Amino acid sequence: MGGPRAENLPQAACTHWRRLATVELPLANDRYPSSRYALLELMPETGRRHQIRRHLKHIAHPIIGDATYGKGQHNRAFAAHTGCARLLLHCAEMSFAHPLSGVQLQITAPLSGPFATLMQTLGWQAALESGQACEYHPAINTVVS
Repeated sequence: MGGPRAENLPQAACTHWRRLATVELPLANDRYPSSRYALLELMPETGRRHQIRRHLKHIAHPIIGDATYGKGQHNRAFAAHTGCARLLLHCAEMSFAHPLSGVQLQITAPLSGPFATLMQTLGWQAALESGQACEYHPAINTVVS
């Protein structure tokens, strides 16, 4: 009776990304004695549910603290080493047209709390503030259901 609902049909999804900073920590990860991390700036072109989280998992670079798409053992080790146990995903800026007036709105949200402290601990605050980064890499394009 009836086919799949429209919201369950696979849809194209595209995310642009660039690396802002990297760090290596002495955390054993599977067969490696240390773990490398990168601070990324991501710009989703589409707005699918969990798009950024799913795209990064798809390229084998899950977001730290992601209980659904990440690696639990690694998340726990990172939290024990750094004291930061949250999902390390933050929407710093968003813009959209107001649904009634059509006026373009822009919302910004600075980092705070444990995420901001972690940025300073890893030495990434300067990279974030300077705005210096490489060009955007080719977009991650997938179908998301």
